Amino acid sequence: MIDIHVHFFPAKLFQAIWRFFETASGGLWRIHYKVHGEQHIRILRDQGVDRFTTLVYAHKPGVADRLNEFIKTSAERHPELIPFGTLFAGDGRCESAARRIFEQYRFAGIKLHPFVSGEPLDDRRFFPVYEMMESLGKVLICHPGSAPVYHQYDGAERLRRVLTQFPHLKVVIAHCGAFEYGSYGALADEFEQVYFDTAMNGVPVDFLPPACPGRDFFLRYQDRILFGSDFPNIPYPYVEQIEAVKRLDLGEDVEKKIFLENARRLLGWKKTMP
Repeated sequence: MIDIHVHFFPAKLFQAIWRFFETASGGLWRIHYKVHGEQHIRILRDQGVDRFTTLVYAHKPGVADRLNEFIKTSAERHPELIPFGTLFAGDGRCESAARRIFEQYRFAGIKLHPFVSGEPLDDRRFFPVYEMMESLGKVLICHPGSAPVYHQYDGAERLRRVLTQFPHLKVVIAHCGAFEYGSYGALADEFEQVYFDTAMNGVPVDFLPPACPGRDFFLRYQDRILFGSDFPNIPYPYVEQIEAVKRLDLGEDVEKKIFLENARRLLGWKKTMP
């Protein structure tokens, strides 16, 4: 199994993120897994995850480079990691930073979280990076939807501006675009390299509105939905996300696509590769 939506921060940043989740806005949710490093990897392996991404994001200037160095070092030690870095446009040097992480570090892609960074996806400072990623086949994983508590709903429109200029850019929309499922589905209908991850969709939680676009959505985009969990920043056992996908009763062939094959294809891995 491949998990395309796993966070992998240094311990101190993880602790700050967990404090935010548990205290901001009255507390979003309690973190079930406060783990990092070796323990983080061991739990995922015990859940049947063979490979997983290292999603990080920067909340202020001067953080992105340090995070990318941390991911580089971690990926050299742990073959389970699929290295993803991040960029912060406010640092400047976006294009040179991207060239370093793609050409020297050999990262598979980048994660951008516009709500955390305050830098929208259609910030033109990212455009040279998107052009580079399109030509290299690198993957952008982004969180443009309003879930869980964001109050901006123009993410699909902003992403459309990017894809109109870079129509072959590989994009994974986190959380299936929750809660604007229809808007992001329309992007997938128009652009063939738009994918989705399952993170926090269909899990039984009381503090969020129902977050799942439904079985028809999963069947319609069965070739472009990837399993993702948001581990470790989740308020329930990991298996709940696996079971949420299985409860949709999609059939063995579709489940295999979601849990493994779609991610392999997106990442350009042959079936003989790990």
